[in-house]
Amino acid sequence: MPAPYCYEYPRPMVTVDLAVFSLVEQSLRVLLIRRGREPFAGKWAIPGGFLEMDEPAEAGARRELREETGLEIAGPVEPIGFFAKPGRDPRGRTITLAHAAVVRPGEHKTQGGDDAAEVAWTKTGDSIDLAFDHAEILNQALAWLRRGVIDRTLTLALQLLPRSFRGEDVHALFQELGLTRRQAAIWLRRMVQSGRIEHVEQPFPHFHLVESTR
Repeated sequence: MPAPYCYEYPRPMVTVDLAVFSLVEQSLRVLLIRRGREPFAGKWAIPGGFLEMDEPAEAGARRELREETGLEIAGPVEPIGFFAKPGRDPRGRTITLAHAAVVRPGEHKTQGGDDAAEVAWTKTGDSIDLAFDHAEILNQALAWLRRGVIDRTLTLALQLLPRSFRGEDVHALFQELGLTRRQAAIWLRRMVQSGRIEHVEQPFPHFHLVESTR
């Protein structure tokens, strides 16, 4: 039986990274791991790792997140770009396929595992020296989140909010994304008009998700 064909060109390594966002104490956070191994041991990084040979990129991103943080993403995981600058990884030429996702508050229990020494939900506005080029990946993920909140079907913000929330919670989320109170008010009005959320007066004025959108 002939040996499988192997082309003669060098093969770059391929990795996957997954930036996950959630609201914690009304503050927008991103899930980071503290690396337990070199390179960049002790530095914070976006969860990720090497893609297996028979594995789709999204499946690899979900697997690495689960192995390093214990978190399972029930909702969509979306590709946000690739990062391939020579020298981005001291181990050799590495191309990473970056992804992003959101998790509803209260549904994000985590525990460090694999090569993650620690896991933390970190404020997106904090100044952190991230490993590799993960600061660039985080900026790309935040841009994806900002666009998704205002430009798509408008439901991405619903996945970031609790099942019951106040108007001020929406204003705070939009403000953290660099958006205005007016944009938040327009979003709320559209969500009520679409039937995805309901406005309730008792026991205090608030909104809650309609069952079909939960």
